[in-house]
Amino acid sequence: MLAELCELLVPGSRAIGPEYYIAQAVAGMSERGEDDLHAAIGLLAPAAGQGPDGLVPLTGSAAFALIRRLAIEAYYGDFARPGYTGPTGWDDIDFNAPQARRLRKDWSFLTEAPPAPEPLPEEAEVVVVGSGAGGGLIAAELGRHGHDVLLIEAGGLYQASAHTRFELEARHRLWWPARFADGDDPVALLAGRCVGGSTVINTKVAVRAAAFDVAAFHARTGLLGDGGRPYAPDDLAPWYDTVERLLGVRERADWTPSAYRLRDGLAALGASFEPVRSYTDHNCTRCGSCLQGCPTNAGKSALNTFIAPALGRGQIRLRTRTTAERVLISGGAVTGVACHGGVVRTRTVVLAAGALGTPRILLSSPDYAGTAGARLVGRSLGLHPARLVYGRFDEPQDCHLVYPITGHCLDRQEDFVVEGPTVQDPVSFAESLVDGDDRPLWGRRLADGARAYRHWAGMLVMANDENTGVIELDLRGEPVITKRFSAAERARLDAAREFAVAALRAAGAREVVWTGLSTSHVQGSVPMGSDPGRSAVNANGRSHEVAGLYVGDGSLIPASLSVNPSLTIMAFAAKIADHLVKELSR
Repeated sequence: MLAELCELLVPGSRAIGPEYYIAQAVAGMSERGEDDLHAAIGLLAPAAGQGPDGLVPLTGSAAFALIRRLAIEAYYGDFARPGYTGPTGWDDIDFNAPQARRLRKDWSFLTEAPPAPEPLPEEAEVVVVGSGAGGGLIAAELGRHGHDVLLIEAGGLYQASAHTRFELEARHRLWWPARFADGDDPVALLAGRCVGGSTVINTKVAVRAAAFDVAAFHARTGLLGDGGRPYAPDDLAPWYDTVERLLGVRERADWTPSAYRLRDGLAALGASFEPVRSYTDHNCTRCGSCLQGCPTNAGKSALNTFIAPALGRGQIRLRTRTTAERVLISGGAVTGVACHGGVVRTRTVVLAAGALGTPRILLSSPDYAGTAGARLVGRSLGLHPARLVYGRFDEPQDCHLVYPITGHCLDRQEDFVVEGPTVQDPVSFAESLVDGDDRPLWGRRLADGARAYRHWAGMLVMANDENTGVIELDLRGEPVITKRFSAAERARLDAAREFAVAALRAAGAREVVWTGLSTSHVQGSVPMGSDPGRSAVNANGRSHEVAGLYVGDGSLIPASLSVNPSLTIMAFAAKIADHLVKELSR
C-alpha cells in the first residue's frame, strides 16, 4: 500500500522499494514523527485507492507533504532495496556528478545514534556558543591572544575527508532539520548544524553591504559609528578588509557555458551579470558540491579558516553535539552557561548560535527575561526570502557541475538580487518544485520535470524584506517563527520572479518553473544599536544590561541586508573580537 502511494506521488519509485527506505527512516524518527507518519498513511491510503484524482483534495495537507517528501528522498536520493540491481532515481535523471561517482552508499546514517558528547569542563574564561561565521572567528581570535576559550557546537565535526556528493547523508549530518516560518506563505529556514555552521554548506559568496543597507542600521536602531555619527560604510570597511584578507576573497571569473547563457538572457533585458567574489581558493574544481560540504577544502569556511588552525595550535577547546540551553546571570552579570550535559562557569559568554538559536537561548534564560533588551529579542527577524527560478533548455546545462553562484545582477538591488547559474541536488530540486499556484509538484509533472534535470538552469532571486518576522517560544520552549508579508514585500517577490522568468525566456528556455520560498540569510533577531530603546546589544555586541553577555552572529545585524550576509557577519565578529581582546586584557 505504501509502495503504491509513493508510486502515485513519484512515478517510477515503486521499483526501488521506497517502503524499505521509509522503514529505515522510521527508526531514526522521534516518537511523534513516527505517529505523524502512521497518521499520514492512514489518511492518504484510502484516497490513493481512487488513483491520482483521489489525492488531489489532500495536496495541501501536512500528511501529503510528509509522504511526498519521503518518496522523493527514496527515489531521487538514489536508494535501492536489498537485492535490486535495476536503474535508480539517479539513473532516471542522469545525475553523475564527480564526487558522487566514487560513492559506495551506506544508509546507516538513517538509524545511527550520534556519539555521546565529551564531558564539559567546569569553567572557562570565555564560552562561545556556535561555531559559524561569527562564533568561529571570535573563538579563534580570542584563543590566538591567549584567552581560555571553550567553543560549543550543537552539531558534529566533519572535515573534507567526510564530504561526498551524498545529499541525504549531508542533510542528516551537516544541516539543521527542516524548519519553517509560518504565515501567509511558509518559508523554509535553512542553516548548517556542524562545526563551521552554515559556512560549511553555503556557496561562499562574499559581498559587502551596500551603502543603503548600512544607512538602515542607524535608522532602525540608532547605531553610531566612530565619533558618535550615524553608522556608515567607512565604519565597516577596515573589518571587511581584515576578513577578506583572512578568507582570500577572489573574483569568480571561471564561468561555464550556462553562466554565459544567463548573461545573454539578462543582457536582452538590458541588465548586467557580473562575476561574484567568493571565499574560495584556486583548488576549487567547480564540482558543484558546495551544499554538501567542500570535498577539496577550497571553500574557506569558518572551520577551515579559523577553527581548525586554532585547534591545531591548541589555542581553543571544542565541544561538539552540545546544545546550550540558557545563560546564567546573577547581579546583572553572566555567571555561566547551562547546557545539555552540565553547567560551565564563566564570566563572558558570546552567543553565536545563529539568528534562530541565539534568541532561543536568551528567551529561555529566566534571569534575562526582566531586562529591557529581552522585549526586543525575536521581534525584528529579517528573512531575506528567496526562491529558485529554473529554465529548461534544449541542450544540457549541467548546472550541477558548476560553482553554484558564478555571477549576479545587482541592477535592482534595493528591491531584489539575482544570482546564478545554479540547480539544487536531486532531492532538494524535486522537493522544492511548485506549480503556478505554489502547490508542490507531484505525479507525472514532477517525474517529467526531474527527468530533464541536466537541462535546467536556475537563478536564485532574493527579495529585500522589512524585518517583520517574529520568534517566540512555545510551551515546550521550542521556537515558533512567524512571518506576515507586507504588500511591498510581496511586490518585490513577484517582481523578482517575473524578472528571472523573463531573463530565462530571453536566454532560450522552453519552460520555466520555480520553487517555494526559502532562506539561509536569517538576521536581526537580537538587533545591535546605540539606542537601548531600539536595540538589545550595543555597537560592540554587548548586552546593554548584562555584563559579560555578547552576541556575535547574524542576530545582531540591525536591518536585513540586500545581499548574502556572511561577510558582514564576519566583519562584525572581527570588530567584536577586537573589543573583547582589549576588554579581557584589562
